[in-house]
Amino acid sequence: MTARLQGIGAAPGVAVGRAVVWREPPLETAARPGAGPEAELARLAAAVETSREQLRDLAAGLATAAGEKEARIFRVHLLFLDDPMLMGAVKTAIEREGLSAEQAVARTTRQLVAQFRALKDGYLRERAADVQDLGQRLLANLAGEQPRSVSGILVARDLTPSEASLLAGQGALAVVTEEGGPTGHMAILARALRLPAVVGAHDALVQVRDGDLLALDGASGEVIVGPDDATVAGFRRRMEEQRVLRARLEALRDLPAVTPDGFRITLAANIATPAEVDLALEAGAEAVGVFRTEYLFVNRAEPPSEDEQYEAYRDVLSRMAPRRVIVRTMDLGGDKQAPVWDGAPEPNPALGLRGIRFALAREPLFRSQLRALIRASGAGNLAVMLPMIADLAEVRRTRRLLGAIQEELGVSVPVSLGVMVETPAAALLATELAAQTDFLSIGTNDLTQYVLAADRLNPAMAGLYDPYHPAVLRLMRAVAEAARRGSKWAGVCGEMGADPLAAPLFVGMGMAELSMVPAAIPAVKDAIRRVRRSDAEALVEETLAHPSAAEIRDCLARFARDRMSQE
Repeated sequence: MTARLQGIGAAPGVAVGRAVVWREPPLETAARPGAGPEAELARLAAAVETSREQLRDLAAGLATAAGEKEARIFRVHLLFLDDPMLMGAVKTAIEREGLSAEQAVARTTRQLVAQFRALKDGYLRERAADVQDLGQRLLANLAGEQPRSVSGILVARDLTPSEASLLAGQGALAVVTEEGGPTGHMAILARALRLPAVVGAHDALVQVRDGDLLALDGASGEVIVGPDDATVAGFRRRMEEQRVLRARLEALRDLPAVTPDGFRITLAANIATPAEVDLALEAGAEAVGVFRTEYLFVNRAEPPSEDEQYEAYRDVLSRMAPRRVIVRTMDLGGDKQAPVWDGAPEPNPALGLRGIRFALAREPLFRSQLRALIRASGAGNLAVMLPMIADLAEVRRTRRLLGAIQEELGVSVPVSLGVMVETPAAALLATELAAQTDFLSIGTNDLTQYVLAADRLNPAMAGLYDPYHPAVLRLMRAVAEAARRGSKWAGVCGEMGADPLAAPLFVGMGMAELSMVPAAIPAVKDAIRRVRRSDAEALVEETLAHPSAAEIRDCLARFARDRMSQE
């Protein structure tokens, strides 16, 4: 009998296939007694080495398939394998209590997970999932279990990072989860890999059994269990259309993102490490819209030296030259903690010392980053962007720092300086900010979060957190208009910039640049090349008259269908 589930579309595309039901393995203490400390420590060492090889392979594979950002989680797991807090406690339990390796790993993992979950710091709480994931990997390797393969549509309550990695190169067609949101790790990975995904599909594990035939739409969030022949045929036609579309998009790689009536938008790439430059160039990126520099600061005991930063910035600038590279200064604090943080835990980190506030509060650290950037600026086309701006004084103080550093280094060439518009304050001060800077780039992820007072990392807020909310879109249009009045350019660098559905809106608003994960560039380029700017401007007026995100999405979907039917 056919059943229908309604979730939240997290990665566009359609798929038909058999369900592979994934149930999270429990962390159970093995009943078998230990064979003695020496033998158990040897078994543990072998499991650790196997886990290390697996994690290195996963990180390398995901870096190639989806980008360094997605691979970084497994590099964190590798660090945990050498962490005395975890492995030291496991070895102590084996040596002093005579536990088997399984018993020691299971007990230590449970204890650490509980400790991390009890912490107030959001970043540290997230480490509970890393410890849980690594503990399960060690137990599987102690038992000699082979990693499960996925050939079909993966259905799960939620996915740990290791489980989500099965989406890459393991035969997965799509994914459905009961929990999670469209901004979670799994959803981001699915989009990067171009796999349809539906999250928040409540009761999926009740309604779906292993081997059931499923049809899903990753845009609408609909999942059909046991579809009839006509439905299957319709979905298969759409899958073939997807295949043809992807082939056509590949042919657009070296073409500009220009509308039929001549309006051109720069399509740039978001990158997190120098290793992602090749992915950006292969996708046809014309610039780097955000080079996130946090990777230099996290998961290490000491902050990076000025010389280490200089080498990283110079590498990216030289490889992208003459294309522009916008380097975002350290966006630490909030959900991105690092060892350089030396303050007390904050009751509400999202509203605390983060972004530019953190940088200006740690001026010697900030000066080191700015010096490295100025030193590297001769290697390419550098622009500097400040995150989490809420006050003009933050921009003025940074300008003074940059000027002083340029004088110290004897560099006279001015550096392009812009700000991220992520707070309602920045959006409402857009006219004044445009007068103080060279460009404005809208970070839709945080702007949506702060405008709607909805935590973007909280699954319970998934239904409210929506960048298509009219309040968010109206602020975005106001920012674009303020930049234009000030003879400056405005762009978008949040997740929304990667959505082809939004591309006509950005054309109509007059955005000069859209920055996104490299994999999204071809589809966004295609959407821009299909729409006349005059039609897009009318679409903006029509769309922003709607009072809800759902109505706006329907309006944009109709517009896209009409464009397709006219070809």
